[in-house]
Amino acid sequence: MILICCSCDLQDRVDIGLAGRDEDDPRDPAYWNKFLAEGPTPFEPAPEHKPTIETLRSLYAAVLVNYQYRCAMTGRQFTPPEALLHEDLKITPIRPLPLGGPLHVSNFLCLAPEADTAFRAGHITIGPQCELVVDLSRIDPELVEVLNPIGRLRLPEAEIGQPDPAALRFHRERIFLNNSPGPF
Repeated sequence: MILICCSCDLQDRVDIGLAGRDEDDPRDPAYWNKFLAEGPTPFEPAPEHKPTIETLRSLYAAVLVNYQYRCAMTGRQFTPPEALLHEDLKITPIRPLPLGGPLHVSNFLCLAPEADTAFRAGHITIGPQCELVVDLSRIDPELVEVLNPIGRLRLPEAEIGQPDPAALRFHRERIFLNNSPGPF
């Protein structure tokens, strides 16, 4: 780049930003900016209290009861567990906790193991009207055979336990459409 100046002095060139900057000169604003400017603050989420084992147990039990020990995608009914953990059902976060998912019953689904695996991998998701959306190129055909015949998620009766629409949208957009499993 060639800059041609005619009959202007150095101060005029500084005023219009044409003079070279000297960051080591205290008379240059750039000198002070490098000391006074704040660097970018690294993103650090607010430290949260880790949930207690009692909180996690209560959440787990509440989701199982909410869905009446039934897989939300297949509709298969299971008996209540004899111990705390259920052998045939998984409690699956819709929006993964490490990605900002809340520790609330509305962020969890009760799923059979094969549905849990497909949901976590992004092979199946839930549409805005709670319809099951399946990527036939990625899902196990045996799972498709046992999905709820009406093509919709089986919802809990209690409104407080129904899936959070924002979490469902997050799963559709960030996990299903991006073909990337979340950090569950």
